[in-house]
Amino acid sequence: MKILLIPGDGVGNELVAEVHKLIATIDSVFGLKINTQSLDISEFHFRETNILIPKGLQKMAEEANSIWLGPITNQSKLNGYNQKNIVQQICSEQELEFFYRNYKPIPSLQKIQTDNPIDVLLIESNFYSHTVPSELPATFVSDQKLNMMTTYFSQSHMESIFAEAQKIIESGQRNKLLIVLPDELKQKDSPWIEPANQLAERGIHIQWSAVDQFFYNILRKPDQLDLVVTVSPYGRIFSKMISSLEGGLGAGFETHRSKNNQIMFQIMHPASSRFVGKDAADPIGAILSIAAFLESQNKPLISAAIRNVIEDAISAAWVTRDLGGSMGTIEIGDFICSKLSGKSTIA
Repeated sequence: MKILLIPGDGVGNELVAEVHKLIATIDSVFGLKINTQSLDISEFHFRETNILIPKGLQKMAEEANSIWLGPITNQSKLNGYNQKNIVQQICSEQELEFFYRNYKPIPSLQKIQTDNPIDVLLIESNFYSHTVPSELPATFVSDQKLNMMTTYFSQSHMESIFAEAQKIIESGQRNKLLIVLPDELKQKDSPWIEPANQLAERGIHIQWSAVDQFFYNILRKPDQLDLVVTVSPYGRIFSKMISSLEGGLGAGFETHRSKNNQIMFQIMHPASSRFVGKDAADPIGAILSIAAFLESQNKPLISAAIRNVIEDAISAAWVTRDLGGSMGTIEIGDFICSKLSGKSTIA
């Protein structure tokens, strides 16, 4: 296995250090070798070279199973250097078509008592990427419904989102689906209706929610769902809101994925200089992204072990100051790796 690490700006190098620590622990405890390569796509590199994305990215990405992208500043005074341009170019070059926001663990961070701590996963077609071709199976939705166009997004956009939702559901990872749409897309002639009904007939728990209802429900009980299917720009709005609910500045991550399962994980942590060198960055999202990487590589037990020790860390209040704790970046990484070392019986 190989991961291409792109630290980015701000606390990126500090988060990469915790990723290296975790990878070394995984090798020691489980005997699983994960090789890494590093690439500099930072504001400093751009200032020195005027190159946004180095040419070496393509070859290095092809050799890797995944790309890991740290925080990218949006405060640069250099024209053209910002997170949107970098993510857009990488997604376009690597044909990363689907976009997710992953949040874990909302119930723990909100101190909600639940027997089923779950992720909230927002799924959209990636607006950074090129046009997504239609791949929805004919059996999933009728041709007549697919001929219906809307004013909000393309037909291929709708088809691709439902096709991806279907894959996730069939993998057995998710079973509570929430469809969040503007009211105009919930009418009886909407192309969303038929595929949603077919999922319901297969026993998938589906809730429909208008935008304002979603805001209320997620505030009232944020652990009630595990897969949100929506359209732009609502996914971005929900993402920022849920990040605030978590209370953490680095507890989530984004996933960008292609049809051939090439994946990029983007860590959701501010690149502000006020965190740099102060041992204040929250590494939870960075560590969880490695758990997601392992799951994508058919190592679900190791992935689950990492998630469990993060739950242990949160339960023990071993969290950063922005989550109400007193721990630093290095202490949290050490705690998680130490707890993981006690999981050596996992195959």
